Amino acid sequence: MSSSQLAWHWNRLRSMSPAEIAWRTASALRTPLDWAHSRLPSREECKPRRADAYPIFVHSGGGPIEQIQIFDLNFPVGFDFDWHKDYRYGGIAPRRFSRLLNLHGGRGLIDIKYIWECNRHQFLSALAFSSQPEAARTYILFCLDSWMSENPYLKGINWASSLELGLRIISWALCFPLIESAIVSDRERLRQFSHCVKSHLESISRNLSRHSSANNHLIGEAAGLYVGATCFPWWRECEKWKRDAHEVLEAEIVAQVTSDGVNKEQATSYHLFTSELLLLSGIIGWNVEDAYSETYLERLYAMLFYLYTIATAKGDLPWFGDSDDGRGFLCSSHESNLQVVMDLGGLWFRQPRWLELAGHRTSASRALLPAPNDRRPISERSTRLSTPGLFKHAGIGVLNGSNGAKLIMDFGPLGYTSIAAHGHSDALSLVLALDREYFLIDPGTYAYHSHSEWRTYFRSTAAHNTARVDGLDQSTMAGPFLWTQKAEAKLLSYDDTSDEGVIVAEHNAYERLPDPVTHRRSIRFDKRNSEITIADSFLCRGQHEVEIFFHLHSEATLTNSDSHAVNVRWRKNKIAFSNPSASCRVFQGHKSPILGWCSTAFNRKQPIISLRFSRSISGTTTLISTIQIHSL
Repeated sequence: MSSSQLAWHWNRLRSMSPAEIAWRTASALRTPLDWAHSRLPSREECKPRRADAYPIFVHSGGGPIEQIQIFDLNFPVGFDFDWHKDYRYGGIAPRRFSRLLNLHGGRGLIDIKYIWECNRHQFLSALAFSSQPEAARTYILFCLDSWMSENPYLKGINWASSLELGLRIISWALCFPLIESAIVSDRERLRQFSHCVKSHLESISRNLSRHSSANNHLIGEAAGLYVGATCFPWWRECEKWKRDAHEVLEAEIVAQVTSDGVNKEQATSYHLFTSELLLLSGIIGWNVEDAYSETYLERLYAMLFYLYTIATAKGDLPWFGDSDDGRGFLCSSHESNLQVVMDLGGLWFRQPRWLELAGHRTSASRALLPAPNDRRPISERSTRLSTPGLFKHAGIGVLNGSNGAKLIMDFGPLGYTSIAAHGHSDALSLVLALDREYFLIDPGTYAYHSHSEWRTYFRSTAAHNTARVDGLDQSTMAGPFLWTQKAEAKLLSYDDTSDEGVIVAEHNAYERLPDPVTHRRSIRFDKRNSEITIADSFLCRGQHEVEIFFHLHSEATLTNSDSHAVNVRWRKNKIAFSNPSASCRVFQGHKSPILGWCSTAFNRKQPIISLRFSRSISGTTTLISTIQIHSL
């Protein structure tokens, strides 16, 4: 084991409580029993007994599907997958006992995300609702037969993560109405399928993520267990699995989502991911008269209200934190996760304004809510915020200007649980939308398990629209999904009127320095004159190097620049950046240092214009940056 791996294990251990260490030890001790169970021959299972009303409704309105997309790769429909191959880098995962596989490095030419994404079978559920149901049925059965043959219980990488099992069983549940007759009529296929379904549910129920790992994974696992036990109620254990999963989801929506409706992982992608899963579970429960509590529904309503607040009219979002393009479930490859949750939420909660972000009736809502909802699933009392643009518990402030302008400041925590796995070092970062799209952007994520130098950059302070002191990140990375020292930010004031909006916040990240520095940021949005003033105060005694970064949309073009100012054009706007007290440098696609990049999809990146205003300071200093927006 290398020194870096030893350091990771040590830091990971330090992030655990004594209770978590005891839990992980007990889990490890179960490994021999799981291995022994995996050696047992497949058992004949009971014949499925369909409920009178399956909670998912088959239709063929998802449109044609000509290709299967796995991140940046495309495959023809009908492709014969090797379920253990990473088609991006060419490596093949070992087919050994899943609990003993190393998931944290040393896999050579393998990015585990590519293998797992394919094995979630979400492309199969999308095909199930496509406009070619007969062809889809044949291919879905082919893939299921192939998968079950090549993936014996607990053998190989596809049994190593309970989240992957949960998402796969959801995909199978979505496919089942289309393929049910073909499965039930074939005794051997039925035996194999029912055994595989039960193995998924048993494994999930015994291996739910807990403690510092209890983030979106736990919601995905519980959703898979709930949907699977509800849609495949073929064994006496299903009622207990369903009840247990229901209780976990009720607890986790409160634990993982702030009272003002924001996922605590501080990542827009995972907010959408968990919203899909929580909506799916809630609606399936509604369909089978196993309703979730009003607390659950109100928290879910708040999650959708938050998305509606930060989305532009075009459906563009600020991509705070990590993103791996993950979907909770898929009924059509032509529908975004925002469209799906806004359509489902708008119909279920009877919020017609949300439906505008969907743009049309989605395949997902036709599968889950085929008939108009005649009553709200929660009471009529208001679930909105008293201050609609302030999500104080989450640390998000939104200022809405004219003509779709939207300015957002992040003063929330780094992330969720002790490891803050999916957070980015972005305290007091800003994003700005103009004319239905974000112009001042969060540059994204790009990679998880591969390209470590890029993984580091996209999580760094320099990759966000905030300030850096002495070349140091605000928070300290200890691994690709692990942080040790974490910045703590707090809101000092928030005020928003029709003419002007003001947000003031600060963080303590650089108070760890020998000469402590507090970074305080005040933003003033003059809506009448389309001008933003950003005052960055560095409260300290000694000398420091400070930098302020701005990252622009990939289609912004540079018109001119000097040592203190930059002018750019974007869409129908001319935008001027200036800071008379700092030196300005423009970066675009630089690799040394890495700066001037964005990633709008997993494993894809492109050059953008990034601005860096820098200066040496001595003692408490305030730097004033201005952004002036002129319509052309």
